[in-house]
Amino acid sequence: MKSINVLVVDGSAVFRDVIRDILEKTGCTVTIEESGIEGLEAAKLQDFTLICAGYHLPDMAGVDFCSQIRGLAEYKHTSLIMLTAEDNTATLKRAMLAGATDIFNKQDVSQLETYVQRLVKRETRTISGRVLFVEDSAVVQVVLVDILTDMGLDVDAYTRAEDAWVAYQRGGYDLVMTDIILEGSVSGVTLVRKIRRLDGDDGDVPIIAVSGFDNVSRRIELFHLGINDYVAKPIIQEELIERVYNQINAYHLKLELRSQQQSLYRMAMLDESTQLFNRYSLREFSGRYFSDVDRNNSSLSLAVLEVDNFSLIKEESSKEKATQVIAELGLWLKRIVREADMVARWKDEKFVFLLANCEKEAALDLMQRVSSRLKRLKPADVLISASIGISTMSVGDKHDLASLFALADEALKQAKGIGPDQVSLYLPEADRK
Repeated sequence: MKSINVLVVDGSAVFRDVIRDILEKTGCTVTIEESGIEGLEAAKLQDFTLICAGYHLPDMAGVDFCSQIRGLAEYKHTSLIMLTAEDNTATLKRAMLAGATDIFNKQDVSQLETYVQRLVKRETRTISGRVLFVEDSAVVQVVLVDILTDMGLDVDAYTRAEDAWVAYQRGGYDLVMTDIILEGSVSGVTLVRKIRRLDGDDGDVPIIAVSGFDNVSRRIELFHLGINDYVAKPIIQEELIERVYNQINAYHLKLELRSQQQSLYRMAMLDESTQLFNRYSLREFSGRYFSDVDRNNSSLSLAVLEVDNFSLIKEESSKEKATQVIAELGLWLKRIVREADMVARWKDEKFVFLLANCEKEAALDLMQRVSSRLKRLKPADVLISASIGISTMSVGDKHDLASLFALADEALKQAKGIGPDQVSLYLPEADRK
């Protein structure tokens, strides 16, 4: 793990040993100085990510040390914490005004340890991603591209929004960072608007707007357009790094969450073996098919398909082979139905079809063709056939999934009563010969 350099300046030998142990335990490289003058000299000779200074130093006040550290150009934005035994608002205020970023009580080193652990995690974090960057100033572009690439990001840089828009449409970006006022016919505002008008993931990529005109009304309007963050020029490197990291990290977390949700959806709604809808999905989505019958003055057919002699297949081959048969059969059934139809695995070797706007003659013809083609399919190199039962409802019929399924299942029993490889329409008992 990457180590960070820490400077500790404190007059107490005991506390210096305590804080050294804390810092080294978190993986920091520690430099210890006793006086403010020694601390200032050490800061000029070496770069430090964190400086810890006592509120009372042997040769100067801790607040004076903080002020002088902040006077060094390279330490304008460095994390600078003050250590004190005086826990009161006045002490905190003086420390903050002097440039301290935080203050810790020497009697509660556990809080300091937590702070350092988080700082180390922040400073040693890694990030990956692809950034679309638009800036028409060559000088600013070079500086910011260097910052972004040093973070580990891949950067595609453009000076014109027109060219950036063409690149964006090819996809694959984790962040867009654009100046608002650009040369050319398309402004940064227009680029933001174009991106946010896209559907799906392409319209959700985070956008950081950059501008030298830090106008409140303009910032508000940009947020209304859909930017995620705003950076004013001149850009402070440390601030930009945090904003970029936060946006990309949040975007990656959102994509990960979406992927997990899709996985959970597939687990809940799809049959694992066949990737067809399962019984729960059939119950969940079938309502639309039934309501469409009256709404569209149409009909609905339900077919139940059951593989013939499936128990014999399992006995003669193996359980794994039988599972493969069902998996390949499910994939094939998914391809042969219309986009408006639904096919689901009911259980074991039984499948259910909902055939939208399909009268009984059309349903019978379709299922007979399925039966005929099924005998030539040979899933997992096993010759199979199926028995199929069909029921149909029209406008005015009072059916739901359970009742229409019951009729199709009765038709399936009729088909199996004749023999394997049969397709039967449901007939009321009075109409049966």
